[in-house]
Amino acid sequence: MELSDTVQPILLRVDKEDPAAHTDAVAAAAVACVLAFARRESDEQWADWMAGRFTKTVRRAGPKPFAKLTADAPSGTVVVGKAAAAAFEPQRYEDMPRALRSLQVSGTQLPAGAPVPARPGSPLIVLNQELKMSTGKAAAQAAHALLAWYLELGPEEAAAFAANPDAAATEVPAARFGELSLGRGAGPLIVDAGLTEIDPGSATAFVTAAELPVPRG
Repeated sequence: MELSDTVQPILLRVDKEDPAAHTDAVAAAAVACVLAFARRESDEQWADWMAGRFTKTVRRAGPKPFAKLTADAPSGTVVVGKAAAAAFEPQRYEDMPRALRSLQVSGTQLPAGAPVPARPGSPLIVLNQELKMSTGKAAAQAAHALLAWYLELGPEEAAAFAANPDAAATEVPAARFGELSLGRGAGPLIVDAGLTEIDPGSATAFVTAAELPVPRG
């Protein structure tokens, strides 16, 4: 079976004068990804994409173009701290609006900053710190992890998340990452195909239901 050639565009707002914290942006992108799916009006545009690798393209825009391009995004605008993100339906690169397709993909790196406190009970996206992923790459992996977690929820839990969406993200050392990924309540472990930045087969992210003694970030 041929792999899907569709991708889900996710757009991050990047304000050079007042940048968001790295993990806040990662969390915002992940929530936007899930909300675009949760609020879908038809399964048709998602079926082909979900049969493949759930490929995402995370792009960045300044505040003004971000507001213009995301006005009708199905996810709405997701805000976490100073970060903002929006996600769209899966589509082929050639079918993307030119203004979106022309935005930068590589080199999106936000500062560690001081992330906002996690809301109690929010899903926590755990990222493998050893991989030193850029903000854009980490956002794509976090989005994959949160969507995989969401797809395992029951109908009532899924509806509750979509009605009151939130997530936190944190990066932990490789040993701790491996330990937590095997813990009770951990969501599917995301293993990257190695198309950008990191080696194929690298374990990148998962969602844990456990409360970790760390702040968001």
